Amino acid sequence: MTQRLIETWLPIAALGEESVRERRSMMALPPTYYLHVWWARRPLVASRAAVLASLLPADADRDRFLHALGIHGDPVASRKRIDMARRKGERFDGEAYSYDRAFKHIPDSTDQFLLANALSAGGAPVVLDPTAGGGSIPFESVPLGCDTIANDLNPVALIIEKATIEYPLLFGAKLVAEYQRVAAKFIERREKLLLPFFPPEPDANAIPTNFIWSRTIRCPYCHGLVPLSPNWRLAPDGSGVRLQPHLGSGPGDPARYCAFVIVTAVKDQSPGTVSGGDGACLYSDCGRVIDGDEIKRQAQAGGMGEQLFAVVFKRRVETRTKSGNRGKDKWVRGYRAPSARKTTTAPP
Repeated sequence: MTQRLIETWLPIAALGEESVRERRSMMALPPTYYLHVWWARRPLVASRAAVLASLLPADADRDRFLHALGIHGDPVASRKRIDMARRKGERFDGEAYSYDRAFKHIPDSTDQFLLANALSAGGAPVVLDPTAGGGSIPFESVPLGCDTIANDLNPVALIIEKATIEYPLLFGAKLVAEYQRVAAKFIERREKLLLPFFPPEPDANAIPTNFIWSRTIRCPYCHGLVPLSPNWRLAPDGSGVRLQPHLGSGPGDPARYCAFVIVTAVKDQSPGTVSGGDGACLYSDCGRVIDGDEIKRQAQAGGMGEQLFAVVFKRRVETRTKSGNRGKDKWVRGYRAPSARKTTTAPP
């Protein structure tokens, strides 16, 4: 029996770095990742290496093998260069890597010839993956010219495999047009359904991503609405919240509530309103400690509410190249306070 390449040699360090690189940027993942989330999706470059090295003989051309994988440089050396620059606090010119991510390489005729020439006597090799999951192995074996059989007991996995492997082979470019048509309808329906929960941002160049709420109780002494949080920090850069209590007509007025202001320094953030199970009334004409048993009592009686205190958004920022041309837009995270008081659902 012919000894295979995988039994004698594999560029483990290069494959490891390239596999990490494949998933390092959430904005540059393989297209299969965006079709459906799969919790055990294998790296594409490692899957291609496993298939190809299992079929090639031990004496196969290693440089051509690396080319077929899409590793057209030295990822380990590039990683060391990046780490060294970080330790020195330096920035280097140009791209960190000398080639694009390996998964973007589509096996060409030279790559396919490498495999076909090695297996010329037996015709097209057959790759069987009975537990294919997200389909990384069959997704990589098909472009290599292998007759591929894949399956999974999970019906979701099976649909993913059909959509990423079988349907493109059957329908080709027509599938793209149909996908775009269905996706446009889906997005339109999604926007209508989510609009009550994700209203548009006041800034036309921004989109909301998260809404941050706090639990609320009524102070048993002044009846003010108290939002509960151990701290009001939003981000490590100092972004946080300062509370602005509105006293109403004084203690006993159920209209007493708290508004919020976004601040950019830790010193400007309000202190937490709950610690060790006890709460703290934040109204200046009260300021008493609210016993933890009282908080539990209100919660058990259905008297605990919630109040929106921060909206997280991403704002599109235009960039310019050194020559003054429009560059690739960046999305920058930001925070804002709720714009209306209708952000609280607390029992009277």
